[in-house]
Amino acid sequence: MSDSERWIVVVEEPFLPSDAGGRVETFSFLTAASAAGIRMQVLVPSRTDLDIAAYEEAVPGAAVIRLPRDDSPLAHLSPRPFIHASRPVGPLRRALEHTPPRADAVISYSCRTSHLGEEIARIWRLPHLVRAHNIDSEFFRVLARSSTGPRAVAYELEYHKLRLAEQEMHHSPLINAIADISVEDHEWRQARASVPTYHLPPFLPASTVAAARAAGGLTSIERAPETLVFVGSLDTPTNIEALRWFLGGCWPTVLMRHPSATLQVVGRRPEDGLADWLGGFEGVELHTNVPSVVGYVAGATVSVNPMRSGSGVNIKAIEAMSAGTPVVSTPTGSRGLGWRPGEHLLVADDPGAFADAICGLLENPWLAAEIGTAGREFVLRELDHATLIARIRGMLASRPGETARVTERAAT
Repeated sequence: MSDSERWIVVVEEPFLPSDAGGRVETFSFLTAASAAGIRMQVLVPSRTDLDIAAYEEAVPGAAVIRLPRDDSPLAHLSPRPFIHASRPVGPLRRALEHTPPRADAVISYSCRTSHLGEEIARIWRLPHLVRAHNIDSEFFRVLARSSTGPRAVAYELEYHKLRLAEQEMHHSPLINAIADISVEDHEWRQARASVPTYHLPPFLPASTVAAARAAGGLTSIERAPETLVFVGSLDTPTNIEALRWFLGGCWPTVLMRHPSATLQVVGRRPEDGLADWLGGFEGVELHTNVPSVVGYVAGATVSVNPMRSGSGVNIKAIEAMSAGTPVVSTPTGSRGLGWRPGEHLLVADDPGAFADAICGLLENPWLAAEIGTAGREFVLRELDHATLIARIRGMLASRPGETARVTERAAT
């Protein structure tokens, strides 16, 4: 592996196992950078000790350093957002003093660690890229609106703190560029930032990309007839909101037209009472904490993505597309990339139309195959690892404080 290029990468949280959207994307980026010959120091904020050997084996050529998390009351009472205060700068300074990095650039692989990346950029005078997975303030505003009592107050306070922190980040002289995973988030940020902003599509696991590139990709796997799959963390309010909307408004229509249909709900950490609630619906199966969701997604007839709120890109929708599984999504769930509704996936915003789209795929295998193939080809065309790494290199070469501009956009 060449020593000619070195990056310091500050990730948001432990990324092993890579079993959820943000962790999948982070791990996929790290392995893509490693495969491109880039040597990395990966800084991982964590509440607990890490199996450093396992992390360094998973990302060849990387040196992994744990940074402590602080969840004490003082972090909650800080004038800074909790997601920043709980990842304090002090331990990072001490780590830099003891293990001074040899690096060409620093990448904050989440806005939640941008303050740590800025500290490295300030001390070591390095170009700095922030990878944004969503608009954090908007995410907490959604949490506040979907919660009650003290929890809603805490989320609302965090929302206002984050708005101020985002304003600072958008004009920071210590940031060369901000790369949003979503087209819509990029356009929102571009209108507010003096730092150059870009749209950078998500990284998928190398194994997923390789399988999609193989003849037929994962489409050769035999699909279970009339099987729908929903994938997502089952303790996340936006995912629970999506499930309730789908099961309450869409599923009865699907079952009426296809009585033998099955919905597989696949995810981790189900919230209390979820299993009992799902058990009250005919044809619904719950699969929790599975080693991999790939088999469920690749073996399903249709992947449903009924998100009602949130920002960023739903990695689960892209993974389904890469498997050649046709996706039915709401407009919110299909935001982020330049895919075309009706060609790469089906999009509907009301329960009746959503159910009709699903039934249309169940009743017309040729249409399901056509949508699935188009989605897979889109993923292969737009999410090539070498192309994405080259774009990051170009962003790091930009100058902090330039007028924001877009040099590359996903197909519209």
